[in-house]
Amino acid sequence: MTEKCETNWSPTEDQIDKIIIPAMQETAQQYAKYASELKCPPAFIALMLRDIADTFEENAIIGDKGCDCC
Repeated sequence: MTEKCETNWSPTEDQIDKIIIPAMQETAQQYAKYASELKCPPAFIALMLRDIADTFEENAIIGDKGCDCC
């Protein structure tokens, strides 16, 4: 997704309620389970999530030169 697309895109209320919030809740529950199984500090889980976010940001910069949203 290009910067222009990121600027123009925003989720609908329906997407927020039916996709985004449930996905965030499920992700939080899954990573809380990982923390429990690993018996690791919350900071390690935060690092894992940051690495995932960084990968998405890096791929957006490198990979997508165009999109259907704009």
